[in-house]
Amino acid sequence: MASPKTVWYLSVLLVFCSSLEKQDCLETPNVTSEESPTDGSQVPSREKREVTATIYEKVGEVEFDVYNIPLEIIHDLKSYVKSLTYPILISSVLNVTDINITTECSSDPSGFRCRCEDQYSWSCDQCSSNVSCDEIVDGKTCGCLNNYPSDGKFCQPITNLTACTTPSPTPAFPVEEETTKKYTESSTTTTTPSSTTSIPTTKQSTASSATPTTTSENTLNLQFTMDITFESNFNDANSAMFKDIDQAIVDIYKRNMRGFISAKLNSLKSGSVIADFTVITTIVDNVEIAKAKADIVSTLGEKYKIKFICLNDAIFGNGQVNEKVVVYCKPDEVGQKTAICQGNGSFTNRVDNCVLTEIDKLFSLSQALVGTGLPGFLERLRNSTFNLLGRIVASPATISTVVNILKNVANVSRSTPINKPLMTNFLETAGVLTSNGAKASWDVLNTNLTKNESSAFLGTIETLSNFLTDDFFDIETPSIFLNKTTVNNSINNLFNLNSSVLIDIPASEASFNSITIITFDSLDNVLPARNSSSLNNSVNTINGKVVLVKVNGTIKNVTFSFGVLNKTLANPQCVFWNFNLFDGLGGWDDKGCELQSEKNGTVTCHCNHLTSFSILMSPSIPAVLRVALEFITYIGVGISMGCLVVCLIIEMLVWNAVTGNNTSYMRHVSIVNIAVSLLIADIWFIIGAAISDNEKKDLPACSTATFFIHFFYLALFFWMLVSGLLLLYRTVMVFSHTSKPAMLAISFSLGYGAPLIIAVITIAVTAPGKQYIRDNDGVCWLNWTESKALLAFVIPALTIVVINLLILIVVLFKMLRRGVRDVTQPDEKNALVVIARCLAILTPFFGTTWGLGVGTMTTPNNLGIHIVFAIFNSLQGLFILVFGTLLDKKIREALTGRSQVSSNRTRSTSAATSSSSGLGFFRIRRRNVFNVSAAPTSSTTGAS
Repeated sequence: MASPKTVWYLSVLLVFCSSLEKQDCLETPNVTSEESPTDGSQVPSREKREVTATIYEKVGEVEFDVYNIPLEIIHDLKSYVKSLTYPILISSVLNVTDINITTECSSDPSGFRCRCEDQYSWSCDQCSSNVSCDEIVDGKTCGCLNNYPSDGKFCQPITNLTACTTPSPTPAFPVEEETTKKYTESSTTTTTPSSTTSIPTTKQSTASSATPTTTSENTLNLQFTMDITFESNFNDANSAMFKDIDQAIVDIYKRNMRGFISAKLNSLKSGSVIADFTVITTIVDNVEIAKAKADIVSTLGEKYKIKFICLNDAIFGNGQVNEKVVVYCKPDEVGQKTAICQGNGSFTNRVDNCVLTEIDKLFSLSQALVGTGLPGFLERLRNSTFNLLGRIVASPATISTVVNILKNVANVSRSTPINKPLMTNFLETAGVLTSNGAKASWDVLNTNLTKNESSAFLGTIETLSNFLTDDFFDIETPSIFLNKTTVNNSINNLFNLNSSVLIDIPASEASFNSITIITFDSLDNVLPARNSSSLNNSVNTINGKVVLVKVNGTIKNVTFSFGVLNKTLANPQCVFWNFNLFDGLGGWDDKGCELQSEKNGTVTCHCNHLTSFSILMSPSIPAVLRVALEFITYIGVGISMGCLVVCLIIEMLVWNAVTGNNTSYMRHVSIVNIAVSLLIADIWFIIGAAISDNEKKDLPACSTATFFIHFFYLALFFWMLVSGLLLLYRTVMVFSHTSKPAMLAISFSLGYGAPLIIAVITIAVTAPGKQYIRDNDGVCWLNWTESKALLAFVIPALTIVVINLLILIVVLFKMLRRGVRDVTQPDEKNALVVIARCLAILTPFFGTTWGLGVGTMTTPNNLGIHIVFAIFNSLQGLFILVFGTLLDKKIREALTGRSQVSSNRTRSTSAATSSSSGLGFFRIRRRNVFNVSAAPTSSTTGAS
């Protein structure tokens, strides 16, 4: 049973069959035939008789330009065609006697392939001019091509194909469509073979090779440099050196290049000594060229001092100093990539001019485009850009070519009214170029101040909006919304566009009857934020949707209300795109526009003219203060890291002296891991800051830095929780004893296991939607505005702060009620006192620090919060050193040598008195209590 889609496809075929009859395509030509005598003599011309024979055959060709057809539908279509019973009656005089599918084109894991069906094949010319993916059979045919056929012709019957020496037969009809059918009248039959074709179901190419391969001759102009002194006689073609190098070049490229035809040393010139040579080949392969270059160095390098300075670049391979390395594009691309090898071993001046072949063909067609061909051309352009979207947006050169295509379309529109279907295809194509994936490519294009692709792109849309047909319509694409509507002359006209842009036109200004409004969701990916005051403005950001307004008249009073995209920015400017700024480069200008208000995330502007509008905004903190904040942060973090290193060194020196029992041991394990976690977090913080400061932020590196900062800051808080739980356990369950391995396992599971789970879940949930890190200000930290990923740090951290404060309250209550000795073991009092002091100081301090951190997100324009947060954040390491280490009496004694661990040593009563008041931070005094202690054993000394 055929699927509904299959039936639909065949229905289209039958409709086409009917259209052939209605268009009177069945021709009845007069054919002249001659009767020859049996003896072979010629009949005189006057005896020739004209015999009228009616030829009832018509071959029709139909193309289905459909994309992303499931493979099962294609198989169903093939099966259904094979199962049909012929002839199929179309009308009283028209039958379908045969339907053939000849060609299937699709993408698979190995790349893009066009394959012939059984009994069909590509001609020799097509196999030679395109990239064959199988062997040429009998010197004339092949059954598979690696690309869409460049001449538009598809597989032909094998019986129609000739050998390579014979020119390929020209089809009787233009091959433009997918399936060819043979139609005959019911009264006759013919034996003329039908030529059937099929176009690809998708044109997307996923080439696996990195280089183009063609069978035409290609001339490669190459060179290498020898570090020797140049002499004029080097260019004597009869000299031993010239012959040696020339012969070596021939031998090396012959053994390394499959399509080698010839090679020749042209000249040797100064600049050390530069050898210019030419290689002619039918196959250009970057890998083979790189192998030949390496072979040159290994063969001639020692003799003529040839060596590579730039090594193993992922794209350009190896290179010599000042060498301009040329890399050829993929098989389905045209152009080259070039770079220059510098003396420091890196390639600079990288230029990628590779353009997808399909887009390049469309550009060639657009140069000769006329109005009647506009519908079909825009449909093909839209389909091509959608199917090649990922590769188009990643290629600045291809984007530039698409912009040039749209410019040619805009020129044609001046003489051709643009209706809704045409404008829909145009806007859907334009929407591909404004997608988020294209931002990096536009950034590259916008750094070239000699070209104005982004301004030209917006200009093409403005041009087309001037030539829309008179009817009113709406067009909604994923990123562009168009509304052409009427205007009421008696009341104010209010246009609410997706609740993000509000346009208010007073009735007194409505001297026109129609208005066209185009809203762009993501044109900020395309247009730079430069304004009339600065060509290289790196402070401003396009912080609202861009809206284009056109009317069939004039207007001098219009109000726009923009919803801001990033509420952390301030200082709004009402601007329009001025195509004439910076000598035609284009930029944002505020002439004729003024700010009316800014409140509740909405900026209202008033302008006295119409064009493309938006708002520019910038960080509210002035640049000078931002620099000061960065200075405070970096200095403070440096001090913090130094304190943490000192803390770890001290712990290492006194470890054996201060870890005499399980409680003191776990106390020091906790403080060491707190210090290590904060130290590593600070290191990653500096790495993240360095990534953020780069002009072009490395998103994978930024995400990596954010992950580790998140993980280790969480580990800091969870080890604080371990300390709190240890304090609670040793004061509430005084006589309970847990083994040291068990306590370590629980502590490390909680201290690092829980943070790892939270960090992994956070990146797994938010990274696929590109909402893991902050993208509005370039900082490598968890996103807040879109995904609220920052809550994955704030909630656990503040929860631990609350838990530790509750633990402190419980422990303090028990100590005040029952006394220190009653809630602790005698040899654990000092350790518990230090833990309590650390929690009492560090928990509120860390909680306050990160509470301020949340404040910097929710109120980014508050300079005071930023300053206080920077100071608190930089003092964390110092507080850990002071309250976790230096204020511990046992550590100080171990450092100064006053802690004497000796078996014959006794203590006076004052030791007990000191112990009874040894809470330090919590001074608990007891009156009328006398305690005489015996000499302490070595097991209880030195425990902290």
